[in-house]
Amino acid sequence: MSKEIPSAKVRIKDLILVFLKIGTIGFGGGVAMLALIRQNVVQKLKWITDDELSVGVAMGQMLPGPFVSNYVEFIGYRLRGTLGMSISVLAFLFPSFLAMTVLSFLYFRFQNILILQQIFWGIKPIIASILLWASLEIGKVNIRNQNSLLIALVAFFALVFRIDVLLTVLVCGILGILFYIRPRRMNLLLLSFFGLLFQAIKSVSATPLSCNPTKPAFVNSIAKAFELFGIFFKIGAIIFGGGYASIPFIKHEVVDLRNWLSAKEFIDGVALGQVTPGPVAITATFVGYKVLGVIGAIIATVGVFLPSFLLLLLLIHIYNRIAHQPIVQGFITGVKPAIVGMLFSATIFIGSNSITNVSSAIIAVLGFILLYRFKIDPVWLILGGGIFGFVVKGF
Repeated sequence: MSKEIPSAKVRIKDLILVFLKIGTIGFGGGVAMLALIRQNVVQKLKWITDDELSVGVAMGQMLPGPFVSNYVEFIGYRLRGTLGMSISVLAFLFPSFLAMTVLSFLYFRFQNILILQQIFWGIKPIIASILLWASLEIGKVNIRNQNSLLIALVAFFALVFRIDVLLTVLVCGILGILFYIRPRRMNLLLLSFFGLLFQAIKSVSATPLSCNPTKPAFVNSIAKAFELFGIFFKIGAIIFGGGYASIPFIKHEVVDLRNWLSAKEFIDGVALGQVTPGPVAITATFVGYKVLGVIGAIIATVGVFLPSFLLLLLLIHIYNRIAHQPIVQGFITGVKPAIVGMLFSATIFIGSNSITNVSSAIIAVLGFILLYRFKIDPVWLILGGGIFGFVVKGF
């Protein structure tokens, strides 16, 4: 990791505003939100470099839970430590939490989400444009030779053939190590790396952790509140593969085992999680609202995102002790072009599902031109696409 930016250069207020913005316009899943994060934090504000963002992506992919919140937490920690980490993820998640809470209220009152489908019809082609633009921009930085191009292609085809994202990142990181380090040094460096890793883990684990939970007296049912938190904390700790991987686990716990939601309610909740900004795992908010209202929404949301937050803190401390090692640098060298391949894969997937007629194709092409040629901020394109979709599909 490069030399740290003094915390005075990035105010907490600025962190809140930037991640509120990203959390508000962050449609299209984790990869699309990664493009927005890079556009704002790396290109526009220059708070971190592409190398540092790649470190955050690598760490985020290695941990359970939704990927994109891991990226945001890493950036917040990088800029303002644990406070910045906490503030950044809270600001990022607040818009999606608020939207899902309001929509949960409306859903259980009126059982209708048609207006969201109309709005999202106009947003989806814009997301495809943003992904294509981001792929080209990041590719200019991270693909510099034949080796990096090869790694990008490996990542691209891995996602095309639905190979696990974590496995893809690990394989590309290993390829980066092989290309970065001469073979005769490999064995010695591997032994050195794992020795340092063991020492770092031993040092961190020796630090006592205190936890003094207080019972939330305002919750109507203490037992159900703790049960709700325990379910989503467990899910957040064991799901690998991003927010989508949480869907079958949530279904098993709240539909099959406890009957807290009907099958139709659960399916509609997942749909809301996809047509609102932020991570798909925000579906936890929908479930929590059904069980215990607004308090339940807060409990479930905190539960599903907390495990990865705590694990990332541990991983950052480990990384800071071994970041200078060539094997670590090689791994990050492999992750950077992998991001490009993953973005291209997501571009094709989202484009094929969102560009289905002449109108959506025109939206996508116009959006790309405005981004690539005129550097329009994606927020205006997303808002414009949503308004267009509502007008065209609503009447």
